Amino acid sequence: MYKDIINYELAENTTEDQLLKIAKQIVHDWMKNQDGFIKWEIHTNSDGGYTDIVYWKSKEDAKAAEKEMVNIPNASEWYGCYKEGTILSKNLITIAEF
Repeated sequence: MYKDIINYELAENTTEDQLLKIAKQIVHDWMKNQDGFIKWEIHTNSDGGYTDIVYWKSKEDAKAAEKEMVNIPNASEWYGCYKEGTILSKNLITIAEF
């Protein structure tokens, strides 16, 4: 399994409710149609920021979806939720589960 881990802060005047509404729409309209997409979790952090974990079956599926991001409906609404300069992305590949 492959995971995208994205840390960020919300843009000024963006509420958590707005973020969640737009995220649900993105999953419904785009993400669920991407090969290998499993799920998208949104977490709050103790520092007031957010961490998203997007689960994919493979790194190849995640990278293919990344190339398709230009086709996300209403993407500007989604990107507008994030405070500029706060996005930090990492990736994890599961090597074992116990």
